[in-house]
Amino acid sequence: MIEGRSITTTVSRCRMIGLTEQLQRLRADEFGKELFTIPAFEMLLDLYTQRNVQPRSLTSLTGTSSASERNSQRIVHRLADRGFVDLRRDPFDGRRIIVELRAETSQMLDRFFDRIVEMAAAPSARECDFT
Repeated sequence: MIEGRSITTTVSRCRMIGLTEQLQRLRADEFGKELFTIPAFEMLLDLYTQRNVQPRSLTSLTGTSSASERNSQRIVHRLADRGFVDLRRDPFDGRRIIVELRAETSQMLDRFFDRIVEMAAAPSARECDFT
């Protein structure tokens, strides 16, 4: 059986987002970046948390992903195809592609993190028993 201490706390959406970022780094540090990757979520999370660092170039965004640059670019284009982000050419440098998180995606991530906060706050019907 896995035992741990019981923790009572109040967690906000902002704190849960920070915990998620820390969890991503901890997972990579403990298990390796190449074994467990979630590149699309990593990039969405980066756009979501770095909204004040705009505009974001495709190259800059792919650097936040655990996937290769080429695969990250494909993933960004899939995110655009699915309507999560918008892509546009930089008006000052036509070679540069700007990636912007859509308002609907930001709202979806708000709901996602709010739901995680609710789940963390709710009493668990199942105790941690992994025997």
